[in-house]
Amino acid sequence: MKNSITLKESAKKLPFSPGVYLMKNENDEIIYIGKAKNLKNRVLSYFLSDLNHSEKVKRMVKNIDHFDYIVTDSEFEALVLECSLIKKHLPKYNILLKDDKGYSYIKITKEKWPRVFYVKQKENDSALYIGPYTNSFSVKKTVEEVIKIFKIPMCGRNFNKLSKRACLNYYIGRCSAPCIGAIDNYHYNLVINDVIKFLKKGSAEIVKYFTGKMKKASENMNFEQAAEYRDKIKAINGIKSKQKVVSYKVDEQDVIACASDGKHTAFEIFRFTGGDLYGNQNFLVESQDDEKSTRTEFIKSYYEMKEKIPKRIVIDGEIENMDLIKKYLSQKA
Repeated sequence: MKNSITLKESAKKLPFSPGVYLMKNENDEIIYIGKAKNLKNRVLSYFLSDLNHSEKVKRMVKNIDHFDYIVTDSEFEALVLECSLIKKHLPKYNILLKDDKGYSYIKITKEKWPRVFYVKQKENDSALYIGPYTNSFSVKKTVEEVIKIFKIPMCGRNFNKLSKRACLNYYIGRCSAPCIGAIDNYHYNLVINDVIKFLKKGSAEIVKYFTGKMKKASENMNFEQAAEYRDKIKAINGIKSKQKVVSYKVDEQDVIACASDGKHTAFEIFRFTGGDLYGNQNFLVESQDDEKSTRTEFIKSYYEMKEKIPKRIVIDGEIENMDLIKKYLSQKA
């Protein structure tokens, strides 16, 4: 490992330009990736006094053997490149929020007759996985409600070969019974599409969608189908009526709170859609040099792994480069 004087001299030669820097150990492994409005000042700050550095940053600096850098045309371009490189290289000292076996997912198989499951891990298959979620109990309950509302089969029957009799769930209105041909493959897959809409967009969107379908069915005097949509709306609203935490002012938002003991910072994310709380996640990460930089690193890492960015994000404190982060997230949305 090079001593701090040598690294300091190398940092002094950097340009006063925006860009991305890659800290590497003696094995040429990338251990940290950061972005800077001014490369020289930012990188040099690591090798001056360490009085203001967190323990995590001090450990990282001790393991730096050399560094590389990439000059960009703007600070925003540096931010986009930084996020991309972190996702690719997963450096040890960046905040990394990776999917692991502690998370839960809703799995929708990709086959002629798709099934809906609660699972603990992603598999390397063609199925659609919605998540990750940290509250496994909530995921299980969600899957149970989805199966009930949309009448998804729970059995292991082969639906390509018709059976003579359906199971009890069909007779009590809990299954669409493709096993006896009570629903054809085309309409079954339309139901699966509704399931995906419900899981991805939330109850408000799917209720609005079903209400339109119900009105159209009624206008066409297809009262049986209209009644089916009515029953689904009623079931979904039944779930919503159990909701105790609501946000009436904003239709879609994430609310993020954090608490730190100096060494670690705990984050809790509450996700709202249609004014209702529909999920939450929590993470414990090592603190950066200060709370502002810890929040910033967390925000970048968390939304880099999310498929959907909400219209509004509320966090209980300041973050660095607020305008740049807003711009980056708006492009991902």
